[in-house]
Amino acid sequence: MRRSILTLAALVACAGDDKTPTDDTAEDVVVVEGCRATPLPKKAPRLVAASLAYTAEGAASDRWTLLRLEDQTLSATGVTFEMGRGGGDAVVWSPDGSLGVAVQDDGSLGVFTAEGEVVHAAWSEGLYAGDVMFDPKGETLWVIDGNWVENGGGVYEVAVDCATGALTLIGLVVESKLGEHLLGDVLIANAAAQTITLPGGALGQATALFGHEDAIVGGADRLGDTIYVGDNSAFSSEPNRVAVATVGDTITPIGLFDVYDPYAIVAVEGGAIVSSGFGDELLAVNAEGVLDVLPSELPGAIALGPDDLALVAEVSGVRLVRLEGGALVELGFYDTPALEDMIGSLGAQP
Repeated sequence: MRRSILTLAALVACAGDDKTPTDDTAEDVVVVEGCRATPLPKKAPRLVAASLAYTAEGAASDRWTLLRLEDQTLSATGVTFEMGRGGGDAVVWSPDGSLGVAVQDDGSLGVFTAEGEVVHAAWSEGLYAGDVMFDPKGETLWVIDGNWVENGGGVYEVAVDCATGALTLIGLVVESKLGEHLLGDVLIANAAAQTITLPGGALGQATALFGHEDAIVGGADRLGDTIYVGDNSAFSSEPNRVAVATVGDTITPIGLFDVYDPYAIVAVEGGAIVSSGFGDELLAVNAEGVLDVLPSELPGAIALGPDDLALVAEVSGVRLVRLEGGALVELGFYDTPALEDMIGSLGAQP
């Protein structure tokens, strides 16, 4: 989702905007004015929000914690708080890293600050959230309700208060069936991809990604004009696959190949990193197919840190991995030895 913020920023910025970076922020970040728009310095440590999805007895837990990522090392901050349960869904931060929003198991949104203060433990206003994306100013949140249209499925606009971070529902932007992901100006819904204009909501022509009607989208991400989308349906007679497409005047499929249970995906330079949950492995892929495989222990959510460092939640910890020259390179492991320390959802400050 970090990639989607930058993509949307580039799309909405005026042609005359000053693109000169401030301090040591990334050179390709378009300067955007807004109450939560200023990015963190490129080399600054990042906070990583993580749900602690189980109690010591194995029951569902509503606990969350903040971890610290610095110099390719993950460590505990000791900050904990309670919202709703995060079982592995999206966690996004405002562009300046001051406010986090988590999609929770019951379809509500948990909202928290970088200090670990809870703004909303379970905000919904009748929506059943499946994915969220901040606008580049940090003042608006776009929320996908993944229901069918007749049950409220669509993309919704939500205002984010600049002082408190409190959410206010503005309303439905566009209807959609079985919406799954927002990737900048691309909506993934009903296992197809189509461009979307925000805030207006105009939709382009839908492009089928998998060639059959039984696909259920798992992970998805975008880097530049390339999107990666996974089908992890457990009910289809077709094999699970990852689809790759380019975004331009139209969305053009350029790759489709088998990957078992592509639960989570992050797009990075050189391809994408895929978490195959039931396959117990991480895969590096590009439009041509699988580049490399790294054994993993029931990998789940993936957060993307600075310099394309992927943080992968596993049963007993968080594996730190980077794609280098087509190969997956493990750079560290953060242990979570006890059941009550097991991580469900992950999201790093951009």
